[in-house]
Amino acid sequence: MAQQEPLSSVYNAIRILREFTLEDKELGITELSQRLGLAKSTIFRLVNTLNGNNLVEKNMYTHKYHLGIGAFELGFAAYHGNELRLIAYPLLNKLMNTVREAVHLGVYDHGEVVFLCKRVPDNHKGTVSKIGKRIPSHCTASGKVLLAHQSDQEINRIIQLGLERYTQKTISDGGVLTEQLRDVRKNGYAIGMAEYNEGVCSIAVPVVNDNGRVIAAISLAMTKSYLYPVQIQNYVKDLKTYSRLITERLT
Repeated sequence: MAQQEPLSSVYNAIRILREFTLEDKELGITELSQRLGLAKSTIFRLVNTLNGNNLVEKNMYTHKYHLGIGAFELGFAAYHGNELRLIAYPLLNKLMNTVREAVHLGVYDHGEVVFLCKRVPDNHKGTVSKIGKRIPSHCTASGKVLLAHQSDQEINRIIQLGLERYTQKTISDGGVLTEQLRDVRKNGYAIGMAEYNEGVCSIAVPVVNDNGRVIAAISLAMTKSYLYPVQIQNYVKDLKTYSRLITERLT
């Protein structure tokens, strides 16, 4: 038991840190207690420890907490030390200049996609995901590319959790999603037709390492309600070219 308690405390401290997002920048003790199902006294003790290490800071006006400079330092080190992002960034910049659409690099994490970097042309209009933002995997092109290459067990887990509907075009049926993921593996790309955001379409292809394992996805996002087959094939050709270039630089 003496060994389990510190591990439990570390785990719960991590859970607290992960509650802070771009949407929820500030949270109070009561909110954290309700979200995590932990006693206020436990939250208070853990938050004080995090505060003492500058991982969270207290807003003296609202009495709520937000991520601190220590969290920024860790995130900055992780962001700028990520080899995949460093290699992909200049190539994504060239891709963006070629297609003149928003370009993203994303990785899979527990049923969601986390964007490591993006390139957006000047005067680009429409919804573009932020770096570090999480988006669901079942209704986005990047997500479907990455989910398609997960184990059957992981795919079933995501389906069992429930496929939340975000627009009228969101796939919420597990059987339909499973069939679409088979097509993604066969064709080597995925399409999102306004399934997450109204009026936003996306196309994505996988990025593999030198062992052939899918480690990321690169995608284009554009403010269109529909893509014609010839447009899709042209975009896919460009995406696959840059995906290969990223793989070559990883080896």
